[in-house]
Amino acid sequence: MDVLALVISALSLLIAGVGTYQANKRANEALAESRKAAEDARWFAVQEAVQRLIGFDPAAEPVGERLANLRITSIALVDQLDGWDGIDSWLEAERTLGATIGRQVMEAAKPGDTVERRVANLDPLMSWAHALSSNLRHLRSVGHDAAALAKLQVNAEELVREIHARHGWDLPPRTNLRIQPLD
Repeated sequence: MDVLALVISALSLLIAGVGTYQANKRANEALAESRKAAEDARWFAVQEAVQRLIGFDPAAEPVGERLANLRITSIALVDQLDGWDGIDSWLEAERTLGATIGRQVMEAAKPGDTVERRVANLDPLMSWAHALSSNLRHLRSVGHDAAALAKLQVNAEELVREIHARHGWDLPPRTNLRIQPLD
């Protein structure tokens, strides 16, 4: 009888151990899926903000809300991505480029422009938004690429400088002197 009790106890212990292992495995998988879903939602939100800029006419309505939405969703994405050094700087450079191109579109628009002229004026903004969307999709699928992010940031910054120089505009400030880092 003692041997039977010992065998039953050993089997119970084994079953409990296997059950605990499987429950922990499922819980860890569920946690990983939950984190992935949160990250996916942030990528989607940034893509949605970019898509709202495609076909948008800043000469017809203010661009500020759409660019603010891009900035807000970009910050949420950056905060979610551990180890993605450089993505914050690149996204900020892209937002600045979007604002610069938006300004260019607004200044190029004239009352009475034909549909063709308006579409031609909007092309730089739509092309920029398409390229940004494509780059975001690429980075999401391949993962962090510090070299690519650095190249994209430099490209956006150069385009901002070129557009500002072409129009004789002052460059936008790169920092806010009223904001100081916490010590």
